[in-house]
Amino acid sequence: MLKKFLRFVLPSMVAFAFTGLYSIVDGFFVGNNVGDDGLAAINVAYPLVAFINAVGTGIGMGGSVMLSIARGRGDARAEKRYLGGTLFYLAAASVIVTALLVGVYPYLIDIFGAEGVVNAYADDYIFVLACFAAAQIFSTGCVPLLRNFGTSFGAMFAMASGFVTNIVLDWLFVDHLAQGVYGAAVATGIGQIVTVIPCAVYLAVKIKRFGRGVFRTSPAELWRITRVGISPFGVLLCPQIITVILNKFLFVYGDAQYVAAYSVIMYVYCVDLLLLQGVGDGVQPLISLVQGEGDRAAVLRLRNYAYVTALIVAAACFAALFGLRHVIPEVFGAGEFAAAESARILPFFAGSSLFTAVSKITAAYFYSMDRNSSAYVLVYGEVAVILLFVLTLPAAWGIDGVWMSLPIAQVVIAVAALALLYALRRRFIKYPDRPEYVRTARQG
Repeated sequence: MLKKFLRFVLPSMVAFAFTGLYSIVDGFFVGNNVGDDGLAAINVAYPLVAFINAVGTGIGMGGSVMLSIARGRGDARAEKRYLGGTLFYLAAASVIVTALLVGVYPYLIDIFGAEGVVNAYADDYIFVLACFAAAQIFSTGCVPLLRNFGTSFGAMFAMASGFVTNIVLDWLFVDHLAQGVYGAAVATGIGQIVTVIPCAVYLAVKIKRFGRGVFRTSPAELWRITRVGISPFGVLLCPQIITVILNKFLFVYGDAQYVAAYSVIMYVYCVDLLLLQGVGDGVQPLISLVQGEGDRAAVLRLRNYAYVTALIVAAACFAALFGLRHVIPEVFGAGEFAAAESARILPFFAGSSLFTAVSKITAAYFYSMDRNSSAYVLVYGEVAVILLFVLTLPAAWGIDGVWMSLPIAQVVIAVAALALLYALRRRFIKYPDRPEYVRTARQG
C-alpha cells in the first residue's frame, strides 16, 4: 500500500508545486522588471485568481471523491454519471465566473485596499485572467479527475506543460516585450490553456469508453458534488481571503512596502501550502476508494502515511526557507525595506506550516470520506480565527500583531483538528459495528 500511496501522492505534490510556481514566475519577472508596485499588485489581485482556481478545484475534487466512492462500491453507472456531472458543472461555472469577475473586479480591487499605481496594475492583471477563467477552471477541475482515474503522472504532465509555457511566455512578454503585469497575466492564461489540452484528450477517450449515459446526471448528484467540493474550494480560497485580510491591515498599520514584503513571503510560502495540499489531494483517490469498499483499516493507514509525509515536507520547507530568507527577496527584486522585513517574518510563516500540515491532512481525510461538517470547521474556521487575532493583536503589538496573527492561528486550528480526530475515534469505539464510512457508502 505504501508504494501505491507514493505513486499517487508524489505526482500530486509536483503538480501542486507547479500551480504555486505560476505565481512565483510571474513575481520573478514582474519584480525584476516593474518593481515593488508590480509585486504588490499581483499580491493584491491574486485572491481573485485563487477564487477562479478554487471553483475548478472544488468542483473537480467533489466529483472525484464521489466517483471514486462509487467505484469502490462497484457502481459503474454512478461513476460515469459523476464524471459527466462534474464536466457539466465545470462548464456552467466557467460561464458564471467569467461574467461575474469581468463585471465586478474593479470594485473588488478597490475593496482590497490597493491605491494608485498598485491599483492600476492589479486591475490589468485580474482583467486578463478573468478573460481566461474558463481555461483556469477546467485545468484545475480536470486534474483531480485524472488522478482519480489512476493517471497521477498524466495530471502532473499536464501541469508541467502549462508551467513551462508560462515561463517561456513570461520571459517573452515581460522581460523582452516590456508588457509588465499585463504580459505576465497573458502568459499565465495561455499556460492554463496548454494544461487543459492533455486533460481534455484523456477525458474524451474515457467518456467514449463509458458509452451512453455519462451526462445523465441529476440535481441530487450535483448536490453531492457541491457538498464535498465546498471543502477543497475553501482549502484553496481561504488562504487568499487571509491574504486580503492581512493586506488590508498591513496597509492600515504600515504602507505598500509592508504589502510588498508580504508578497515576497507569499510567493514562497504558498508553494509550501500547495505541497501540503498535494499530499492531501494525492491520497484522496485512495481513501475515497477504500471508503467505498468499507475498509476502515486501510483508510487509517493511508491517513497516517499522509500525516508523516506532510510533516516531513513542512520540516524540509521550513529549513529551506529559513536558510534562504535573505536570498529570496533578492530573487524577486524587492526593495531594501521590503527585503529586510520579509526576511524577518518569513521564518514565522514557514514554521507555522508544521501545524498547517496537521490541519490540512485532517481536512482532506474528512472530505475524502464525505464527512464534510468536520472538514468545513477546519477549512473555514481558519479565516475566523485569523480575523479574530488580526483585530486584537495589533492593539498591543502594532505591525507585528498583524504578522503574528497567521502563525498563531495555525496552532489553534491544528489543535482543533486533533480534537475532531479524537471525537471521531471515540465515535468509532462507541459504535464499533457502525463505521462512519459505511454510512457514506450506503447513501453515496
